[in-house]
Amino acid sequence: MGRPPCCDKVGVKKGPWTPEEDLMLVSYIQEHGPGNWRAVPTNTGLMRCSKSCRLRWTNYLRPGIKRGNFTDQEEKLIVHLQALLGNRIADM
Repeated sequence: MGRPPCCDKVGVKKGPWTPEEDLMLVSYIQEHGPGNWRAVPTNTGLMRCSKSCRLRWTNYLRPGIKRGNFTDQEEKLIVHLQALLGNRIADM
């Protein structure tokens, strides 16, 4: 059993997203909020899989995503925690 597929894979666009598609997705999310990802392609006219829309929002378009290098303070914290805790998580 299990969950049905998110889309029928026929006519679904693959590859890089265009700025127009990004704008459509951002506009829809601003109006309706994130959630019910299966409705996004149908309601926006995007020819993308609902999973693709969710991942695009989560990993690239969502406000608050920090891009770029670590700040000096963040880097010092990482080094301090590594010295304090070691690789315990990796040893589990």
